[in-house]
Formats: sequence, C-alpha cells, structure tokens
Amino acid sequence: MSGRKLEQGRLGWAIDSENIPLLESTGTQSGELLKWYRDTFPKFNTQADPLGVVSITDQGQQGACQGHALATVFQICYFLATGRKASFSRAAAYYLSQKKDGIRGDQGSTLSGGQWVATQHGLCLESDWPYPSRYNPQQPASAANKFLFKLQTTKPFRDLNSMLDWLEQGLPIQTGLTWNDSCNEEIVDRYNGRSGGGHSTVFWQRTLSSNVKNINSWGAGWSGDGCHEWTLKSIETALAGRWTVFIGYAPAGMEYPVPDAIA
Repeated sequence: MSGRKLEQGRLGWAIDSENIPLLESTGTQSGELLKWYRDTFPKFNTQADPLGVVSITDQGQQGACQGHALATVFQICYFLATGRKASFSRAAAYYLSQKKDGIRGDQGSTLSGGQWVATQHGLCLESDWPYPSRYNPQQPASAANKFLFKLQTTKPFRDLNSMLDWLEQGLPIQTGLTWNDSCNEEIVDRYNGRSGGGHSTVFWQRTLSSNVKNINSWGAGWSGDGCHEWTLKSIETALAGRWTVFIGYAPAGMEYPVPDAIA
C-alpha cells in the first residue's frame, strides 16, 4: 500500500495556521463531556461497523482532508444521536473552515477552523452543498438556512487513556497529524512524525486486536477499504509529538433536526 505524494510538504491540515490556544480555550474537558454524553445518549452507545455507518470519500486534488474528516465525524455523531444515517457536506466543512482561517486556494484548513464550523456555525447535508471536483468555495443557494447540525468538542487530548475512554463510548476523534511514509501501512506500529505534511483523519473504535481504526479520505481503494489501524504504541508516540492534535466530538442535542431528505 502506498500513500499520496507529499506536495510541498502539505496534505491538507494547515499545520502552520493551527490555533492550539483556541482549541484549548473553546473545548470542554473530556471527562466532563463524556459524563454528559453517557447521561444523555445511553441508547446509541454502539460498536457499529464503521463501514456500515460512514461514507469512505476521496478528497481528490484539493487539500480538503480536514473538511472530509469533519464531515465523517458528523456522520458518526448523527448516527450515535439518532440511529439514522446521513451524509454531511464535505465542501461546507472545508470551505467554511478556510473562511474562518483566512485561507484561500488548495492550502488546507485547520482543526480550529473546523471546530468553529461544528460548534458555532453548523453544518448542512451533502445534498445541500455537494463536494465539487475542483476548488470552488462559493456557497450554493441551496445551502441557505440549512446549517442545522452542531456538535460539542473536547479540548485536545494529552494522554492515551482519555482517548481510549472516549473511543470506548463509540465516539470519534478527529486527528491532525504529521503524515509521512510511516503512516502508509495497513497497521501503523512505528509512527514517525518528525517530518511530512499535515493530514487530518478520524479515529473511531477499537479492533479485536486492541488497535484503533483510522478513517482516511483517499477513497475506498486506499488500504483496501479506505481505513487502516494504529497501534496504541504509535498513538502514544504521536501524542508526544509537537505537531499532533487529537480532539473528540460528541452530539450536541438529544435529537438532531430531521430534514425531509433523511426523514
């Protein structure tokens, strides 16, 4: 299995523009948010098959991994909150994050920009703002007044046990990683984050071997199904790195709105 070429040292997570203090100041402590989630959503704490819930997508030649990862996080949280499946706008997740970041062109976006979209602005469905084949940040008229869905987020995780507690509840974690050849394995067990471009993916659920499933945005042909696994050792190595951000997301309300498209 081979990874994508690192073009100009960047794959889409705009490392140089990331606002860690903003993520720290606006997120909630994981223990506090996890308790709220357990009390609010006891019904859908599930270990569903990831490939039966999420859409494995391909960001193409745009640096849109953060937007794709965020849309995947919304898919997971919507399922956990309602038991239903829906596809959320990758374009809105990407372009609105860029707008918040002050970034234009195929230069990626930040997790902090995505956090603002998820928690304050809101996201619409994929059908309201479809993902274009070429870079086009223009919001279509069909998306007006459709940003109905919001999430809650943690502060960045600093230790493995807090991450595992989060994953054990079936909740997703968005990653911001320095990506290089050490990541292009079916099982990442020797992560080396000292060089490479920035990339964003989604950690969701443990495997039978206690690894963590990682959902990528390079299409279903990547690694055979669009996902691969990380060992706990590699995640610990990543946590210790300077350029790594892991933040968890949870549903924001008891029941999400149910537009006609998915009613």
